[in-house]
Amino acid sequence: MPTAAGQLLGYQLQLQRALVHLLKSGRGSSVSVEVTGDVAVMLGNGNTLEEEDKSSLSSNPVTNKSTDLWKTFYNWINALIDGSIHFEKTKFILYANHEGNKGIVDALSDAQSPEEISRCIVQVESLFETLESTHPIHSYLSHILSYKDAFRAIVGSFEFIVGSKTGSEEIHQILSEIILVSQHHVDYVHDELLGWMTNSVMDKIAASKPAIVSWEEYQKKFVVLFERVRARELIDFTREYAANHKEVQEQFKEYPTYLKQLQIIDIEDHEQVSAVSDFLRRKVNADKWIESELIDEASAQEFEESLKNYWNSSIKRLSIAEKSLKPEERGQLLYHDCKVRQATIGNQPVLSHFVRGTYHNLTNENEIGWHESWKDLLKDK
Repeated sequence: MPTAAGQLLGYQLQLQRALVHLLKSGRGSSVSVEVTGDVAVMLGNGNTLEEEDKSSLSSNPVTNKSTDLWKTFYNWINALIDGSIHFEKTKFILYANHEGNKGIVDALSDAQSPEEISRCIVQVESLFETLESTHPIHSYLSHILSYKDAFRAIVGSFEFIVGSKTGSEEIHQILSEIILVSQHHVDYVHDELLGWMTNSVMDKIAASKPAIVSWEEYQKKFVVLFERVRARELIDFTREYAANHKEVQEQFKEYPTYLKQLQIIDIEDHEQVSAVSDFLRRKVNADKWIESELIDEASAQEFEESLKNYWNSSIKRLSIAEKSLKPEERGQLLYHDCKVRQATIGNQPVLSHFVRGTYHNLTNENEIGWHESWKDLLKDK
């Protein structure tokens, strides 16, 4: 007997799966929940997906003798017989939220050729022969084996999928691939979309309408969410450069001004590698942000001016507070002080490596320096 918690998990899993299919579908498609089955997808090209979702709190829900497994095929066969499903245009999916030992369902999913499908049917027949007539799956298997042609057609278009326990991981994976934002914001988009999906389905059910959600409805919501994410944080289009990266090695061969400025104040080699990574990432992100109209030239210029003002204030403070230190040591303090500077472009928080990279770019352009005599020392070098 299903528990209340199990039923809630099952229904929530359907909503997660419906959202997965919306994320993967395209214009003209729609997804339904509890209309023709657990979840169905009507694709823009006229094809359909019929999916049944089986969940368990702790174990494999589709073992060889599970009622959920054979009732699924029983229902699909009846849908083929009464014409509500046309197998030529339909893919059949069985989704489970827990993995188990390999069984008949895996063989059915893997079967492609007529010979492989025939061997699967022999397996089902052998299972049927071992059952008492009182077994819960006996009547389902009897019915299935009475319509072998329909069963063959379904197996030929059948896929068994084992996913995450709640179905959430698949959504996070898809969102991570289609939107270039931090994991924190992927979580935000996931939660917002799932809440929207739940409300959309419940509103339609409450209004006695079929719970069908179109791709266009989803896209309208997604665009709004993505704009909110863009407003919350500038998107990072880069990854950290490793020390052996080709562009990093080229920077050390050329040894541009920003690296010479670090050398003057005795910054260690491993910190210089990080500096190169920040310098390279700044340029990629700056170009992308301007190209994508996330920022404009005026905002970028204002941002640089704010960093230079902070640098100038820090110089004055250190010249008063740290008179006893060597110039190189004051330069190191200045550099590390600016490295941890938090800043914004407009009202948007700026990635920390972008702040550091911008400071390196300013030193590269000889607009600022770390050592108090940096201009003279650079001439000597």
